[in-house]
Amino acid sequence: MKRESIWTIGVKDEYLPSLQEDISCDILIIGGGMAGLSLAYELKDEDKKIVLIEKSSCGSGATSHNTGKLTFMQDLIYNKIASNYNEETSKLYYDSQIKAIGEVLKIIKDNKISCHLNKTKSYVFSTKDEDKDFNKEIEFYKKNNINYRVVSDLPNNYPSKYALETDFSYAFNPYEYLVGIKNIIKDKINIYEKTRCVSVSKKDNFYEVKLSNGRKITSKAVAITSHYPMFIIPFLTPFKTKVEKFFIGAGLVDKSIDIQMISHDEPSISMRYYNKDKDNYLIYGRRSHSVSKKLDVREDFKELEDEYKKYFGKKIDYFYHTHDIMTYDSLPFIGKIKDNLYIATGFNKWGNTNGALSGMIISDLIMERDNKYRELFDPKRSISFDKIKNLPLYNIETGSSYVINKLNPNKNYYEDDVKVKLINGKRCGIYIDKDKNEHIVSNICPHMKCNLIFNYVDKTWDCPCHGSRFDIDGNIIYGPSVYNIKIKDDK
Repeated sequence: MKRESIWTIGVKDEYLPSLQEDISCDILIIGGGMAGLSLAYELKDEDKKIVLIEKSSCGSGATSHNTGKLTFMQDLIYNKIASNYNEETSKLYYDSQIKAIGEVLKIIKDNKISCHLNKTKSYVFSTKDEDKDFNKEIEFYKKNNINYRVVSDLPNNYPSKYALETDFSYAFNPYEYLVGIKNIIKDKINIYEKTRCVSVSKKDNFYEVKLSNGRKITSKAVAITSHYPMFIIPFLTPFKTKVEKFFIGAGLVDKSIDIQMISHDEPSISMRYYNKDKDNYLIYGRRSHSVSKKLDVREDFKELEDEYKKYFGKKIDYFYHTHDIMTYDSLPFIGKIKDNLYIATGFNKWGNTNGALSGMIISDLIMERDNKYRELFDPKRSISFDKIKNLPLYNIETGSSYVINKLNPNKNYYEDDVKVKLINGKRCGIYIDKDKNEHIVSNICPHMKCNLIFNYVDKTWDCPCHGSRFDIDGNIIYGPSVYNIKIKDDK
């Protein structure tokens, strides 16, 4: 079994150099995932000096660890949005997803990007009997002339009692797509990989962006399109969102079917098929819980593996997991938070469509063009109690995890190879490898000072508050933290 994303297998990519000098530009994009590269694509023909920086390699983050769906059928989301706002808001969100799908299809066609695109039927299903949530979603479909069918059985015989079926959805290899975009724009936009931003501050009429290597970028406009914004202030992202773990397995099956599915049950199950080099794979995702719960991820992978074998009689060949940023009202945060400062985050598990949409919205805002979706996704949209009823739960959950892990940093599932203890007054995490070498790091996440938890599956130190991850030698793998946890530079 391979611990890597199936999307990156066999995809050729040329690494671009890191930034080694101070520079200035008109527009700086921080983050080379779906949102960042989509924004760069939309701006590529503007008469502006545009720079994009990526802490690793473009497309290798959250986008390369999703299920590769392009669909408006996102569980029963229209009923959920209507309950927070109204039916007009749900309709506008639906329009935005159709617009995003159309934009991705156009980019693929215009640039002849090879990314295993195929059209699929889409299903939202339940292993329970019909319930009121499905009925409300059907009413939305009827009012907006969305073709649908009610069925009981799924085409791959996965257990189901009730399902909605629609036609206008697509599936693709998201990493292959982003590599294609990078190759299209790299001669028009300055792209620097392995270039990590550590701070953004306003200096007169410009922003000064400091990098981990001591260099800086001065830019008139800055778009933070990293999966999770690295700063706490402005916008207070940690208090407006929560982070969920999502576990994905891919295994060889006898045949591929042009379908994608998601369940309305808990935990939610996501499925689709992928054909590569005459091999057929079933991608099986399982939404488990927030990063603050069930800290031993071996349990999650065991449940995923057992379910896959139970329902399909096959073993999993590729295992990986990702984090999803969930907002209080089921709508992403896309837009301006200060003069010439923009963010795109909180995609609620639908990063392919909402990442593409971010590129269209933010490019219009920067270039001072109208965009019909700007108010819908405005990060500073008005807040009322009925819309933020999830926020107290999000913060209580994260706050409880912070306190509990401060009081008891040594977990009962730790074996003799993992310890947390004070060394010279610093709380340190120690992992002892098979050769009896000790790997000692700070056990405190630099982001908001939460205690880190050891992940036995990936051999990483993970933050149970906001999802930052570090390798056993203290190198940052995944934010929002921008600093390492090496003892010598744990600032």
